[in-house]
Amino acid sequence: MSPPYSYAQKKVLAIFNLSATNIESMGYNGEILHTLISSIETDKSIELMPRREIEEMLFRSEIVLDNSEEAVIKAGIALGINFVLYGEVTKKGPMIVTRLNLMDIEGKTILNTWNVVFQDRDSILKKIPKITEEVSTALSNWKRSSGASTVNETQLSPSIDIDYLNVANEGNSVGLSWKTSTQSSSLSYNVYRSEHSDGHYQFVGKTSDCFFKDSTINKGQSYYYKIGILPENQPEIKSSHIAQIRNAGQRIPYPPLVMGAKGYIKRAEIKFVPSLKNGQEFFNIIRYNLYRQKGANDWENIKTIDSKNMFQTDSIFTVIDESGLKDGTDYTYALSSTDDSNIESSLSDPALVFIAKAPVLSLVTDNLLRKINLSWTFVQNASGYYVYRKTENISWEKIADIAESITTSYSDEKNISDGKQYFYRISAYDDKKESGCSNEVKGKTKDLPGFPENLQSQVTAAKSVTLLWAAIEDPDIGGYNIYRGVDCNNIKKIASIKNYRSNTYLDKGDALKPLEDGKNYIYSYLEKGEAVTPLEDGKKYFYAISSFNLFDAEGQRSNCIMAETK
Repeated sequence: MSPPYSYAQKKVLAIFNLSATNIESMGYNGEILHTLISSIETDKSIELMPRREIEEMLFRSEIVLDNSEEAVIKAGIALGINFVLYGEVTKKGPMIVTRLNLMDIEGKTILNTWNVVFQDRDSILKKIPKITEEVSTALSNWKRSSGASTVNETQLSPSIDIDYLNVANEGNSVGLSWKTSTQSSSLSYNVYRSEHSDGHYQFVGKTSDCFFKDSTINKGQSYYYKIGILPENQPEIKSSHIAQIRNAGQRIPYPPLVMGAKGYIKRAEIKFVPSLKNGQEFFNIIRYNLYRQKGANDWENIKTIDSKNMFQTDSIFTVIDESGLKDGTDYTYALSSTDDSNIESSLSDPALVFIAKAPVLSLVTDNLLRKINLSWTFVQNASGYYVYRKTENISWEKIADIAESITTSYSDEKNISDGKQYFYRISAYDDKKESGCSNEVKGKTKDLPGFPENLQSQVTAAKSVTLLWAAIEDPDIGGYNIYRGVDCNNIKKIASIKNYRSNTYLDKGDALKPLEDGKNYIYSYLEKGEAVTPLEDGKKYFYAISSFNLFDAEGQRSNCIMAETK
């Protein structure tokens, strides 16, 4: 639905999101953007393209914005816009450093750049109107130089349109006012009215001025208005703009005053105070209506609040919206008042809210010993993060609750195996809501260790065999297992060496007690009760070796080699 009071306008300028160059500036970029849009919308000389229309057209064109001049020009061409205002915000200590660029899309040049330093919210509110004034001047100069505001008396461009159309109650009538992009005095206008936005529009009057009073209304009715432009000696040009008014000709209450709005995780909070004029003019307000903008001039009433049941702190009312909000999305809200005669006010000034983004997850390092390192982007106003994990055989499960919002990294060492692939997602949460999950990343733990290369045997003394191999230079190796048998198919573990740098073992036979061999300790794996059993003379023995990691998980055994004692 359209708001109770609205105006329509031609689209010349588009404002793109301001990028935050560091974590500290996140949030300020949205606040500056909202203030800038609000200021420009109040300056009727600037013809602004609605944000939702920008988003929809860029989405259909499959254009992804960044802050480069090339991307801005490409997007501006796709939008069919004349100018784009874009920039970035950086927080440096107490200073909020902002750079704004005004890009001429057709000329592919930056017309003006503003480098502004804000100290706080009050500073933003004070300085933005000056920027708006300078933007307006730049656009006006462009119009004059391009001929957009001049009219050839003998040949008027068929693309002429009005810049904006205002409608408002004036006693028992509806007052209309508008502005055209030409200064010609030879224009006149037809005024049309309908009870439905899509028509049928009926002629209600003609004027040579840029204002008109409609006294033929039915009090309390909703109407839609359009203007037809009549150049001298030329056919009528129908304006594409529509403006709506509700409760026409009635004395209506005043909207509340929005004091602030803030976005959280899937939640928006709007604070407002009632208008003092309602009490002064004896309007008994029974409820407030929260609207959320769906598109240009299109508002949805998403919540109605009984004025007696509102949560109130220090004379400020708070209303919360949690209905279908998407992560990382801008929403524009406005409020109205309804009195005990069921008459609704016009909408308040709009308030822009940015809903927190879901975190963006990254794999930092994998191929580690039973550990995978993750990191993610900081989420403004979050209380913490949940880490989720799954494998190909096990569905998603929550494995960690990071209860500190400033923590943006996690090492997963919880019940994970060697050489296995894991999938991860993360969400942010506050005391009310949990965000949607981040993008999915995958990581793999380190494989089980391979066997040492170049296993060899030496026989230099009776009843013994010396084994040699190339030690694996990996501190994740816990050591080596030695195997022996009478053939390659019948071998068993005879010793375990707890040092990854060891590269030799002297086999004298089986023993119950550990034998010290230099700095290495060799442990018997004989069954209980067996006696010391030396190797036999002149007998063939078969050996293999494997590695195990620091968790004693063993890898594959080497090929078997043969050694014959003296």
